[in-house]
Amino acid sequence: MEKSEFSYFRYHSGAQLPVFIKVDLSLHEAALPALLESMKFEELAADQVKNVGDELAGNINGRIMTIVPAGVSASRQIDAAVHSDRYGKESVIAKSGYKVYRYKTQALIVYSYGAKEWECGVLPSFSQVQYQEQTRSVIGRYLSWALAPLGLISFWGVPVEEGLVVLKQKDSGGEMVFLDVRQKRILSVDGVKPFPAKMTVLRLDEKLHDRNIKMSKEELLSFLSLNSGFLDPGGLSIATRQLIHSLVLMCEGIVHPKESFQSRSELAL
Repeated sequence: MEKSEFSYFRYHSGAQLPVFIKVDLSLHEAALPALLESMKFEELAADQVKNVGDELAGNINGRIMTIVPAGVSASRQIDAAVHSDRYGKESVIAKSGYKVYRYKTQALIVYSYGAKEWECGVLPSFSQVQYQEQTRSVIGRYLSWALAPLGLISFWGVPVEEGLVVLKQKDSGGEMVFLDVRQKRILSVDGVKPFPAKMTVLRLDEKLHDRNIKMSKEELLSFLSLNSGFLDPGGLSIATRQLIHSLVLMCEGIVHPKESFQSRSELAL
């Protein structure tokens, strides 16, 4: 890799995943390194950086995303009012040989599974403290695409002792959890943990009180398929659908009263 002012971060170093972020920290707010650390990215030492190029070259599913200030054209695209805004701030558009992800007022990611290096152009607000939820969402989307070929499924939500609470994106605070179905482990901001003996997926219901309801396998399959963090104009890939199906076979789905669950943000108050 070239010598430069760039810093390199690896996602969950102990998990041996070839997924990285490259960024010139001098061009961003001081809060960005702490945010990356909270998402379980570890900054690499100089001697470790030397090995990144070889690791990416030696793994067909290795990915690195460079975060750079958006240029004039990209900035206009990030800020522009477009038809897809009616569906939310996020969109993915398929181009010839690549795709473009846009989070309005925040960032633009150009990516392709035929390339190991992806680029994320960002506006100044990207690394500001008051926009950290949006920043987590953007980085979470990158991880959802980069980790999918490695057999990891993404969901907005939080890990719990029983397994995972799957939330709507707006209720998750930008927090995403990854389930490694093949190695039966959960990757989250809490670290890497093995699936519990009785792996459970919880769906919250605001109309339910004082009891749990067991979901059928068909209901669980539909719920997980609809709530994956993998955003793509073509829907879930065949491989991701197969992984979700495998997950459903090995876990239990429970509908749980929303009133009895406290999110991280609520617990922090």
